[in-house]
Amino acid sequence: MKDVKLLCAAGTSTQVLAKKVQETADNLGLEMHVTAGPVTGDDEVATADLLLLTPQVEFKLDLVKVTYPEKKIAVIDPEAFASANAQAIIAQINKELGA
Repeated sequence: MKDVKLLCAAGTSTQVLAKKVQETADNLGLEMHVTAGPVTGDDEVATADLLLLTPQVEFKLDLVKVTYPEKKIAVIDPEAFASANAQAIIAQINKELGA
């Protein structure tokens, strides 16, 4: 099971995107758990295999890398994010996690 956390400024608006990515992953039969939260972190960040920052908080990438040095961290492709393209985001998740 891949555990992925989408990180944005407050974690609320990205909840909709996380739900869409989760539903798409479920429909494709993928073992993936996708949630959203604030870039400032929460308890679920510790268990995530991959942290994906939204383009709006890309400026915090270095801070997140220092805070979670053991985690795989990337920024969601801006086009995929803007269009809420769940399949493109799943493809990015698979690429980042080497699947």
